[in-house]
Amino acid sequence: MTVELRVPRLDDATELAAVVDEFGRLLDGDRMTTESAQTWLGTPSLDLEQDARVALVDGRIAGFGDVFDSSHQGKVMWTFLAGDPAAPDIWSPLLDFVEARAAELAAPGGRLKMSLPEKAVELRELLESRGWVFDRFSFRMLASLDGRLPEPEWPEGISVSRFSEEDARAVHDVQEETFSEHDDHMPISYEDWRHWWRREHFEPELWTLAFADGNLQGISLCRGEWDGDPAFGWVSILGVRKPWRGRGLGLALLRHSFRQLRGRGIERVGLGVDSQNSGGVRLYERAGMHVARRKSTFKKAMG
Repeated sequence: MTVELRVPRLDDATELAAVVDEFGRLLDGDRMTTESAQTWLGTPSLDLEQDARVALVDGRIAGFGDVFDSSHQGKVMWTFLAGDPAAPDIWSPLLDFVEARAAELAAPGGRLKMSLPEKAVELRELLESRGWVFDRFSFRMLASLDGRLPEPEWPEGISVSRFSEEDARAVHDVQEETFSEHDDHMPISYEDWRHWWRREHFEPELWTLAFADGNLQGISLCRGEWDGDPAFGWVSILGVRKPWRGRGLGLALLRHSFRQLRGRGIERVGLGVDSQNSGGVRLYERAGMHVARRKSTFKKAMG
């Protein structure tokens, strides 16, 4: 099998999405639509010429790989790798590319990370043979929205409103503060963040903002569908500023969002969480969620 790498183009979105979506379907990984592929390829900080490649087999797209570092700091970089499981010869050329590109971008001590479905055994074994090591699991947690859903109990002093355009910078700031202490945190530029939240299925009525003392203190940013399933809602971001943690605001935001989603006819809800975020996992379990799937994160030193 002959594998050729080339720079992806925006008009590859439909063919690329079909390959990535099939990879996710077969191996219990992330799914992709043409719209989400277009959004990803159009990310402001992703230089397609330098940072990404599609793998071609017999002239058709059989895989994709990129290196992403929105912060341009070179400390924590991520690669997204997906392709046709029936074309395993694509993995080595794609890995050659992403590792070489990450080495160019890496700061001293920088590392490249990848999230991988547990069923992608062949790709995992290849990673390990090239010096990648297991780092941690990430969980997909789910909850059914049938039955009784508790009402939120808002901490004293909190007022709740729906997202509006003038809140955008503050929402980005809360999101960044929420994840800044995580080992895997890669700062997301405001430009990239704005590009993504303007993608398909952005529904401001499902973005709940919690204010106190005139400042934004917590956010719950939800979508009314996930994986192309209109009965499946998703909590994209749940974030609370440090002074308000441990006071019940996160649970109240979550319960409020669950009730909103059910009011839209949505039957179940999911979110993703780092397995080492024990406080987050306990919070989601209190809200009635359970771990339904896990993915493996691998890393390799680059700097």
